[in-house]
Amino acid sequence: MYKVTSRWPHQDSVKIEWNLGKRCNYDCTYCPKEIHDNSSPHTDISILKAAVDKLITLKKPLRISFTGGEPSVHPKFDELLHHCTPSVSWVSVTTNGTRTPEWYSKQPISSYVFSLHFEYDYKRVVDTILRVFELGWKRDRMMVNIMAHHKYMKEVKDAVNSLKYYAIPYVIRRVRWTDGDHDIFDDLRYDQLDLDWILEHQATVQPNTLIDEDMYHSNDVIKLHLNQFKGWSCNAGIESLMINWDGEVHRATCRVGGSLGNIYTGTFAVPTEPIICDRNFCTCAADIPLTKINNESSNSNLS
Repeated sequence: MYKVTSRWPHQDSVKIEWNLGKRCNYDCTYCPKEIHDNSSPHTDISILKAAVDKLITLKKPLRISFTGGEPSVHPKFDELLHHCTPSVSWVSVTTNGTRTPEWYSKQPISSYVFSLHFEYDYKRVVDTILRVFELGWKRDRMMVNIMAHHKYMKEVKDAVNSLKYYAIPYVIRRVRWTDGDHDIFDDLRYDQLDLDWILEHQATVQPNTLIDEDMYHSNDVIKLHLNQFKGWSCNAGIESLMINWDGEVHRATCRVGGSLGNIYTGTFAVPTEPIICDRNFCTCAADIPLTKINNESSNSNLS
């Protein structure tokens, strides 16, 4: 492989992955404790609005993806979404789907990423997703992350069939557990037939990642183990930023290169140069489409 980039013209914009807070109404066993709980205070809405205003001063098109925790539990989340509307070119929300269909259908955003977690009432969330579609939300403005828990594979397959019937775009994701010594996923938890079933299912969402001349969805890049970019030059920090729940800013969700400062206190600075990846694997679907160059291959082509 020589080069990875987004299939969309995103190279001159900035994707903001914003962990709005740790508060969540779920407590999934595989979710890292450092990113979720049911007690952390909500960040004041004035601080969040000021952070949006600070991002606007970057003078680049912004694509903000709110995540968490569960971002929609913030009591003034609606107000924050409306504050983004005039100046942010694309706003996406990653949610566990536990708000009402009516709430989802009326928000001034560009797209939803619904996550199905099978330790909870997944059928109600599937019904919510289908109802949002019936209320007029377009298929190409939603996708579903199916978190394929090894103990609930029958339920996982039932959910897939429901989404297929209504042609709702989805990706099937193996669960990455927070305990144990692993690099990507603990595939040994799965029955081999279930694992094979997961791996053979390609995303029904449009592919978003160009690797050399081939097109993939970023989730499939992970499943096919094409996500090894250690030593490559990566535009994390130029094409993307990640805001942690406490306002700490990093280049991307992998946090390569360490902290860039804190946007809530106004002390962060945006990088101007790519960084050399020091990770064994790129494990976040948000990070994979960032422009990456294989320095070793580039140098060998020049010699």
